[in-house]
Amino acid sequence: MFTEKQTERYSRHIILKGFGADFATEQVDKILPRNLCALIKSTFGFKLGGVCPYLEASDLIIGENTCDGKKKAYEVFKTLVSSLYIMDMPQTKSPESRSLLRSEYLKLISRIEALTGNKIAKDNLNKAIDIVNEKRKAVYRLSKTRANIPTPISGLDSLLINQIFFCEDPVRFTNQINSLCEELEIRAKSQIGSFPKDTPRILISGCPMAVPNWKLPSIIETNGAVIVAEESCVGERGTRNLVDNTGATLDALIDSIVDRYFRIDCAIYSPNLDRFEHIKEMYQQYRANGVVLYSIQFCTPYSIEATAIEKQLEKEGIPTIRIETDYSSEDAGQLKTRIQAFVERIS
Repeated sequence: MFTEKQTERYSRHIILKGFGADFATEQVDKILPRNLCALIKSTFGFKLGGVCPYLEASDLIIGENTCDGKKKAYEVFKTLVSSLYIMDMPQTKSPESRSLLRSEYLKLISRIEALTGNKIAKDNLNKAIDIVNEKRKAVYRLSKTRANIPTPISGLDSLLINQIFFCEDPVRFTNQINSLCEELEIRAKSQIGSFPKDTPRILISGCPMAVPNWKLPSIIETNGAVIVAEESCVGERGTRNLVDNTGATLDALIDSIVDRYFRIDCAIYSPNLDRFEHIKEMYQQYRANGVVLYSIQFCTPYSIEATAIEKQLEKEGIPTIRIETDYSSEDAGQLKTRIQAFVERIS
């Protein structure tokens, strides 16, 4: 959207809300319900605990109300930060929803222009689309290496890469991941794996896992299995589709961004029938042996979808387990027992 120098300057001061660990829980519980999604509570904990420099340094915090929990939590969060901008995100894929999202993007453009003093023009937006498309291609290239048996990289390492996708300098990130892919492709060709060849292979599907949420993947990969793919917004759902960069005008490019958003099969959408097909497709593509349907406790959209998807997958002979948890370590022992039993089932 900006020149390279402007991007470097302003990207440091704009942050999207969302984290993945428990901080300042006692303070958070004083202003939010206990039975609220851990992702939302974690964000408040990062702020109240003063542990996130990005929140403190940001000139603008952008929040997207993709669920009712976030929408109401922002009413409280805006009293804790100096500048919170909220985007109203559609939850159906109707023509009216497309118009809503387009209008929200236009309002966001105006807000960023007012903040930075820079005009967002067709050429700058085109360049930004190209940069992000290349970033998505690099991560998708990495994902393809994981289809090899044995997989050349662990699921935990891959997850960390998908997590820093959102906060690392995009050009530097792309170059580094492509370099890593060259190494992984050599390892795959030589059949050098991060786990033994006969290790059961897991596809995780569900809620996004924000930094530093590594609890469930760590339990899986220290109990006899390897994660080979993530059907998640912090995973292939976030990198699967590119934005068409051929638009001749700024309006055309904005339409392309809207088009890409409506190809995402996040559980915020209703109905969300494409997600089941994508899970099956990824299960086969990554040669998985089982599916873990992961949802954060009190995340209603993913928890409700998980029940129906589990039944559909099992009906088609795909071993599946539903896991609902939060960011605490209190249920680690129980999760370990359940994962061990599931790994034994698919071995």
